[in-house]
Amino acid sequence: THMCYSEFTDIIPAIDNMDADVISFEASRSNLEILDELKAKNFQTEVGPGVYDIHSPRVPNEGEIDNTIEAILAKV
Repeated sequence: THMCYSEFTDIIPAIDNMDADVISFEASRSNLEILDELKAKNFQTEVGPGVYDIHSPRVPNEGEIDNTIEAILAKV
């Protein structure tokens, strides 16, 4: 299941109750804030956060991607 470009805070428990093995969230545009919200709500489903916005014409360089992955790892 993939979710993006929405405000998920109010529906996190409902998302967690879906029968999904992994849910991927667009996380890069929100500066990974969704990961903080999921942790605060004790989200139990496996998460696949997005590293960069594939809809943007700008592709981040390798260093930026590495930094984002490190930030994600610190939050999950």
